[in-house]
Amino acid sequence: MNSQSDRLPTGIAGLDTILGGGVFHGGIYIIQGAPGAGKTILGNQICFAHAAAGRRALYITLLAESHSRMIGHMQRLSFFDQGAIPDRVSYIGAFKILDDDGLRGLLDVVRREVRARQIKTLVLDGLITVHEKASSDLELKKFIHELQAQAAFSDCTMFLLTSAFDGQKFPPEHTMVDGLVELQSSLHGRRAEREMQVHKLRGGWFMGGRHSYRITDGGIAAFPRTEAVLETPSVWDSVDGPKVSIGITGVDRCWAAASTGIRCRW
Repeated sequence: MNSQSDRLPTGIAGLDTILGGGVFHGGIYIIQGAPGAGKTILGNQICFAHAAAGRRALYITLLAESHSRMIGHMQRLSFFDQGAIPDRVSYIGAFKILDDDGLRGLLDVVRREVRARQIKTLVLDGLITVHEKASSDLELKKFIHELQAQAAFSDCTMFLLTSAFDGQKFPPEHTMVDGLVELQSSLHGRRAEREMQVHKLRGGWFMGGRHSYRITDGGIAAFPRTEAVLETPSVWDSVDGPKVSIGITGVDRCWAAASTGIRCRW
């Protein structure tokens, strides 16, 4: 089991609480959700939070909105820092390379950019496009495996953004990555509720179940369920003072025996 010192906070307080302190250095994590769930905001928010902490972040887009449009939207959010671009947060588009040279070409770009820019946090926006470009599940698994090797070698933590799967078949990459966070939206009558769920966090404890989140002027704000946060009491109850009989000799005798680890029969 990894220690708490291995944890890398995402920089999003509520999410880090749900993750038990954050993700792990050098891991690969999928963030999935339907269009409009907030994946792009979350990916950018992680990049700028890590840049503020002294890490260099790279955001790679595939078949997504242009960088100018994306940055234009991100500028409205308080976490955005124009001064971090391009030294601490950089953006590159790699769809043409993926289209021309396939998964091998995309891997070469990742290796080259991570090494040249000394990247420690990488977001790949558009894993669904990689999925569609792969000729087979085996080729996709090899791609994820080589990403893992690159992440471990360079101590670069990677986040892969993708659309929600159809539920009929689990994508092969789900079994290979170190963690999976899903962003969901559901209707309760006429009211829409956003919820996030950590399905997997290899090597560490996390809060299971669904937790509410909102998209605010500050980006993603996550709200862990109260009963999950308070599952472990901050102070354990202690009992002292004299024992009091309940008036039934046999029960008193059994309770006294139970305190020493002895089970009694009725």
